[in-house]
Amino acid sequence: MANAIVIYRDKTKKNSWVRWMVARVMRQNKNNLIAVVGKTGSGKTWSAMSIGEMMSKMTGVPFNVDHIVFSPTELMTLINSGKLKRGSVIVCDEFQCSIGARDFQNEMNKVFNFLLSTFRHRNLTLFFCTPFESLLDKTTRKLFHARFEMLSINRNNNTGRLKPRFVEYSDFKAEPYRKQLIVVHKVKGKTTSDKVFYWDVPKPSKDLIEVYEQKKLDFTNRLNKNILTRLHKYNEKHDNITEEQVEVPVNRKELTEKQERVMRAIANSNDYKAVAKELGISESAVCQHRKSAHKKGYNVKEFKENNE
Repeated sequence: MANAIVIYRDKTKKNSWVRWMVARVMRQNKNNLIAVVGKTGSGKTWSAMSIGEMMSKMTGVPFNVDHIVFSPTELMTLINSGKLKRGSVIVCDEFQCSIGARDFQNEMNKVFNFLLSTFRHRNLTLFFCTPFESLLDKTTRKLFHARFEMLSINRNNNTGRLKPRFVEYSDFKAEPYRKQLIVVHKVKGKTTSDKVFYWDVPKPSKDLIEVYEQKKLDFTNRLNKNILTRLHKYNEKHDNITEEQVEVPVNRKELTEKQERVMRAIANSNDYKAVAKELGISESAVCQHRKSAHKKGYNVKEFKENNE
């Protein structure tokens, strides 16, 4: 069985895990697949970003916000872009939001199986930040070389504590072997070895945090808009028990011109974003006009039938 080992000629230095990962991609012609796991908001992505910066300083290979991706499509686009160099670091964040829950495991496994044929030859490091490793099946998890578990954040010294482990699977054991990094160094002229049980990773640079948070905000805004659009589409096809149910009056009030235009536009596309753009109003205004028409006893189905 193999071990993760870092050897110093004299005294040990900080961040030995960085030296181990750099040695794999720069001297041993290997890659690094690292799972960074922990609760939401525990600091997984910041820790991965910080490690990326430390590796960049050691290798001289740039690491920036362009190397942080939020979907398998972005990941494969970056890998195939030709912009990455040997020793480049990629941080994968919020992948569980990019693919439907039912399709997530199958699609993600395909992505990592594809990486097998391209990743090894490019000597890259990939951090996969996820709340649960169970998002990937056992076959895919066997591809990972290490598992970094986020334990806590120390706000007094701006560090995040990781429990890093080298991971190795065996055909005779269901669970993997999780081993500490072994650091060999000299103390008073004598060679000795220690194991790294925990790793206190410093906060990433302020500049990187700022551009990352903006990129993350743009991602969540797109996600929220897409969720709202899908909910609108669902509500048009199904009764929503949370909305006020209005009986259709015998003598309905006439719709205003804007309400009628909105209802006809929704009947044509059912895409609130597209309707808003077509009519030159906001999505919230589209929703409000539809609700007002609904209270007057009008339904989108009527306009669909009329259009047909």
